[in-house]
Amino acid sequence: MSWGLIGQERAQAALERGLADGRAAHAYLFVGPERVGKRTLALKLAQALNCEDDERPCGECSTCRRIAGGIHADVQTVTVEEAEDDEGMRKGIHVSQIREIERVTALKPFEGLTRVVIIDPAEEMNAAAQNAFLKTLEEPPPQVVFVLVAVDESRLLPTIRSRCRRLELRLPSLADVEAALLERGVEGERARLLARLSRGRVGWALEVADDASLLERREESLAQARALGSMGVAERLALAERLAGGFRRDPEGLLAELGAWRGWWRDVLLVRSGSEDGVANIDRLPELREEASRCSREGAAAFVRALGDAGRQLRENAQPRLVLETLLLGAPAAEA
Repeated sequence: MSWGLIGQERAQAALERGLADGRAAHAYLFVGPERVGKRTLALKLAQALNCEDDERPCGECSTCRRIAGGIHADVQTVTVEEAEDDEGMRKGIHVSQIREIERVTALKPFEGLTRVVIIDPAEEMNAAAQNAFLKTLEEPPPQVVFVLVAVDESRLLPTIRSRCRRLELRLPSLADVEAALLERGVEGERARLLARLSRGRVGWALEVADDASLLERREESLAQARALGSMGVAERLALAERLAGGFRRDPEGLLAELGAWRGWWRDVLLVRSGSEDGVANIDRLPELREEASRCSREGAAAFVRALGDAGRQLRENAQPRLVLETLLLGAPAAEA
């Protein structure tokens, strides 16, 4: 079989055994950090269940190519419907989407052997959607396999989790990510930097390797992260207002920005603690040392935690401006 995922041998082997024994589950739960290959593995499973070759998934037959291209009639993905209300809140996966899946899965496969429904991110199903989906899991239709993809499985009903075969995907080693980048022709120092910046998120590393503009955005994010310490209260509140407006237009972009800030301040904390070997932004060591000399270890640690909390609150539909004002007012100030 040609699964081709980096650092996920255990999960791949579990799927291979189940398919080889004819014991594919009617529902899977793929759990793990962001950008480690959960959705890719779900698509590979869909290919394996429908592939025309003896060695499944071959990745080359018409069925495998159509699934990879997102145009196979029997493979559907349910995801978040982005919308805005008066507060600019993000929306989740609604019961109407689950009802549509119920309608589709009641039909026999149209062009393949098995219908595959991927729900990603599954934890974004609202309460009504989860309850509706639970009824489907209790009496699963034949020739249908559901794959739930989640970062935070605790937000799913225990009764849903108990009816799924759980597979955990873990962060691959930085060495594995670097090796994968080198195999794709990325130059040595750049591969080392991207592997460090990815912190094991191989999907992110591969995307950035193919799109240099993403590293340019990183430069802007790091410049903003460095500027926080010298900002006064009025500047911080104005920045919070601008970021909240940006969140309404591009939620994932703002979350990526906060992620870059968190990576920077984590590195500041590591340098301040004498642990430079763990730094991700290895091309910015002089600036990190300068920043570490200007703030306390406690302040950096508290801000790293606050950035993680802010990202979680924004994903859970907290009011963006309030979250961002609280975050920025708590950013470390440069020590005199």
